[in-house]
Amino acid sequence: MLKRIYQPAAYQTDSLPDSYWVESASPLPACDRLPVSGTLKADVAIIGGGYCGLSAALELAKSGADVAVFDAGRSGWGASGRNGGFCCLGGTGKDYSVLAKKFGDDAVKQFARIQLDAIDLVGQRLHDWNIDADRHSDGELVLAHKPNRLAALQQEADELAHFTTIKTEFLDKDALKERGLHAADTFGGLHTKAGFGLNPMKYLAGLHEQCTRAGVRIFEQAKIDRFVENGEGYRLHSGDTQITAGKIVIATNGYSSENLPDWLGGRLMPVFSGIVITRPMTDDELAQQGWTSDLMAFDSRILLHYFRKLPDNRFLFGGRGGITATPKAFAEGKRTLLGHFNRMFPAWRDVELTHHWNGLVCLSQSWRPYIGRVPGHHDVWTALAWHGSGIAMASQGGKLLAERMLGIRDAQDLGSVLSTPMDKFPLPALRRVARSAAYGYYELKDRFA
Repeated sequence: MLKRIYQPAAYQTDSLPDSYWVESASPLPACDRLPVSGTLKADVAIIGGGYCGLSAALELAKSGADVAVFDAGRSGWGASGRNGGFCCLGGTGKDYSVLAKKFGDDAVKQFARIQLDAIDLVGQRLHDWNIDADRHSDGELVLAHKPNRLAALQQEADELAHFTTIKTEFLDKDALKERGLHAADTFGGLHTKAGFGLNPMKYLAGLHEQCTRAGVRIFEQAKIDRFVENGEGYRLHSGDTQITAGKIVIATNGYSSENLPDWLGGRLMPVFSGIVITRPMTDDELAQQGWTSDLMAFDSRILLHYFRKLPDNRFLFGGRGGITATPKAFAEGKRTLLGHFNRMFPAWRDVELTHHWNGLVCLSQSWRPYIGRVPGHHDVWTALAWHGSGIAMASQGGKLLAERMLGIRDAQDLGSVLSTPMDKFPLPALRRVARSAAYGYYELKDRFA
């Protein structure tokens, strides 16, 4: 039996989420279902059909491998259909300077280049595959939610100048208003000119199509319960169905189980993030608040909010969701999220909301992703822990993982930030308790520090 950190409601796979992305994108074509019993064979079995799993599948299939993807629901039921649509820098919960203390400046510069390559990869795919994913926004904006956070923005600009080639621009309060970026209780912003916004399900649908064209077999409602190593490879079990494969890829990110494989136990901390979306607003309504720009943005809180105007003048606002997967927790998370939205954008307090949903963001104990072989296994591989930036990094991570498996790249090509295995949380059984306490502390720090 799969071990999960949350209640079963967090892992319902019977349907796609009630997100705006699912509603606005063309439905994915129906995929294969596993037989009730019997056997299947593949060169590579990939568990998880989101950005990472499909990107790895596409790369492996193009090399001639027979690839089968097994998703517990449908592609997009997890984070790929629930995220905020920010294709941006990320993948870590630590500043570059903090990572440099452990891995060195050169390793962090290499990591930064991979992040930029990840954004370019998604952009190139949209172009080459002719996907209209509602792309917009020249980079992203971080807003100081207190005057004393302005110094941190300058430090961030200095770090980006040191570790990357990314251009930045500091905007004071007046400049924010002039550019249609006015939110209450913000005192300046840093425009980082890398990344863009998109409809994540439209992108996923294009990636899904490319995989099927390349011969990837995608099985939906196909939950893998366990796998065992045999003399020639691996045997995976899904109920009474068995799949034999020479290699396995685990691409389940925040929806991973604690025991598939056992090595993952205690190394990940999925946390809920919630999103609300308004109805389309008129130009006058946007002007009343003073936010008319399509630049994607987030604020400087530890428990940050992220937001952007969509191309049809809807407004997306996201932030921390509930602590547990219960209706009560989700309802409380929505009330909290709306409270923050109303404070930051008071002119839109009475604007109708059309959608609200929750999803899991995957954090690791080491606050960085891992791409490589699962320790203790010869041919079980994984790429995960994108820290809320999975559109770009999971796409790139799946591609890089496939290239590692094919021998095109080695660990040195990925760099030590990505190829060093994640540590285990201390007292992992208490992760949820510790996270709840940490939220209380972070909220006080965001408010008063």
